[in-house]
Amino acid sequence: MKNIKEISPKDLAALKAITFDIDGVIIPTGTELRENADGTELYMKSKQLSRQFLENLKELKKYLKINFSSGRNLLYLKSLVNEIFDESVFLQAENGNLNWFGGAVTHPPYSAGYFQKLKLIRERIKKMIAQGDKRIRGFEPKMFILTLHSDQMEEIPSLVTEADPEGELYCLWTNEGYDVGSRTMSKGRGIEKLAQHLNIRPKEIMTTGNNYNDAEMLQVGTGVTFEPERVEADYFIEHQRDQLGGELLTEFLLEYYRRGRIRP
Repeated sequence: MKNIKEISPKDLAALKAITFDIDGVIIPTGTELRENADGTELYMKSKQLSRQFLENLKELKKYLKINFSSGRNLLYLKSLVNEIFDESVFLQAENGNLNWFGGAVTHPPYSAGYFQKLKLIRERIKKMIAQGDKRIRGFEPKMFILTLHSDQMEEIPSLVTEADPEGELYCLWTNEGYDVGSRTMSKGRGIEKLAQHLNIRPKEIMTTGNNYNDAEMLQVGTGVTFEPERVEADYFIEHQRDQLGGELLTEFLLEYYRRGRIRP
């Protein structure tokens, strides 16, 4: 991997779009979530984009299409970027399952059997909550994947394997819990779909990430990792205590464009 400062002007000039992961990349990690045992009450608190980052995104839109790809749900993504949202901004939610391109929302088809597996896993975890397992905090509202907030615990991957002997599902640790979904869809597949929509090559999309669910996306696009010890990419950005990696990358790109090498 190379430091992002080593990227060539030629490779920068080839970029047509950029994809930002969310948690730990453009907002601080740390979602508070609590769900009661019967699922009738849900409390969830997350972070917002910084004012300076929003202003920088407004300028960056002059040069690049902007995409946001996350395991989060689509409603959350839309609310997060409402201030800059227009036809040049795209959203990919639930690890590539929901795509908002050109005012239309698309998603892959899944069988009833797929949703039955997710239901079975959810019901078994809810029994653990009802039995007083304090390691489990609850579920984020999702349509096509299951997102559990919990401590890291061996029981969850084992439960998924038991409910899915065919190996149809992935189970990924997110640092706040687990994502469970279909192996046929990923953030990387989502980037391929975005490239098709924009009629460009996937490598003309700069992709960013810091976690395991970003790994394929970082390989499909021109990847920039903010956790090089966890996930690899073409480039990495060095940490700074007072700024997130996505904020630093945006400033780096704007410095390049402001020098006049590319004009809007």
